[in-house]
Amino acid sequence: MVEEERNKIVWETPENPPKRDDYIFHHGKRMVRPYYFEFIAHVKKRWAGKKVVDLFSHEFRQRPYEYYVEAVKSGRICVDGKLVSDEYVVKASQTLSHFVHRHEPPVMAEPIMILDETSDVITVCKPSSIPVHPCGQYRKNTVIGILEAEHGIAPLFPIHRLDRLVSGLLILAKNAASANQFRQEIEAGKVQKEYVAKVKGVFPAEEVEVDANVFYDAREGKSTTEVVDGSNKQPGKGKAAHTKFVRLGTNGIFSIVKCLPVSGRTHQIRVHLQHLGHPIANDALYSVENPPDRSIEGTSSDRAARRRQTLVSELGQSELCSSGLSKQCNSREEAGIVFDEDLNEGNPSTDSKSRGNAVDDLAGTIKRQKVEGKSIMNKRPANCSMGDPSIDFQKGDANADERLSMHGCEKMYLKIDSMCTNCPNVAPSGYDEHEDGLLLHCVRYSGPNWAYECPSPQWALI
Repeated sequence: MVEEERNKIVWETPENPPKRDDYIFHHGKRMVRPYYFEFIAHVKKRWAGKKVVDLFSHEFRQRPYEYYVEAVKSGRICVDGKLVSDEYVVKASQTLSHFVHRHEPPVMAEPIMILDETSDVITVCKPSSIPVHPCGQYRKNTVIGILEAEHGIAPLFPIHRLDRLVSGLLILAKNAASANQFRQEIEAGKVQKEYVAKVKGVFPAEEVEVDANVFYDAREGKSTTEVVDGSNKQPGKGKAAHTKFVRLGTNGIFSIVKCLPVSGRTHQIRVHLQHLGHPIANDALYSVENPPDRSIEGTSSDRAARRRQTLVSELGQSELCSSGLSKQCNSREEAGIVFDEDLNEGNPSTDSKSRGNAVDDLAGTIKRQKVEGKSIMNKRPANCSMGDPSIDFQKGDANADERLSMHGCEKMYLKIDSMCTNCPNVAPSGYDEHEDGLLLHCVRYSGPNWAYECPSPQWALI
């Protein structure tokens, strides 16, 4: 009976609220204990006609091709709740389900400061690196998740959004009616927003206004500007965007600038400052002309750009070009460069035996379901392999201490999933480096009869 409990899989859905003990704090980072989760997606038009394995390996590059082959064969990936072969071709509007051992990326361990709270609204000072709401690989490591886990505040409705790397004022409604009222005022243009940024160079003393369309490439996670005038024959792809900037101070190297966005486009302030030739001082993504593609790097756009910047500073531009990582070569694999996190990833050739065991462990359950004609949609695999259940990171096995020191994780209880490409790390591969927040901070939002403020950060004082 005890052994059965140890092997039992705790399977979570979006309805499972985050809990305080879901989090681990280590070396200034907030981490999430890995857990089992089922992702659901509907086949988009551009996905239709692709083999299921090719689709996953191309659209979700966090895991290698070999993993997706085995995930389909083992039943962790299903189409319309049914088992399919790795040669199966998907059709538009079909439902894909992917049962995963989920490892969320770490965020900075800085607490979320509650600034003000009423029966309808709560305002907080959001630390950088934490996304506002569940998105991508983040679910518990979000402002919404942390406030529910640590303060029991739920449900919450964000009335505006701050990018993950941006800090400052965040307004959250406690009910749908309040959220709707705020959104109506924002859409009507009745809300003024104010940010502060630290930028490169001596910013002009007079007020500067930028009218430049912003085009956001969702696949690559970055924006570009377009200046559209009457001479253009073709309309721009971007959306109209307008930002006012006022210099607050300068030391001759950097400037502190007040940013007043009139519109609200993705990365608007960042890309408009780049357009002016004064990018945010530590903005790796918008400080270079040709940032690397995140879809090739297999990580976020900001992380990919920061890695490129680190290589430039460490190797030197000439050495970097000779290594093959030029403007035409955005892939670290093509350049022959190996990062530390690559060494932490399981090699498909060396791990094939352990992952094969996982497939074997699931075979009995899958065959039985297939014979009985049962769908496994919304059901976890009943006998999903988790490796050796005796491996307990709290007690430790023969190599646990070595692994823990290698991966910089405090001792914790962690069952290993032998098919997981991230175990025994707590964070996903590629998320073990230090991450600084952008020097961009939201300080004020105001409407017809209300105003909320957040203190300015220390770096904004020159």
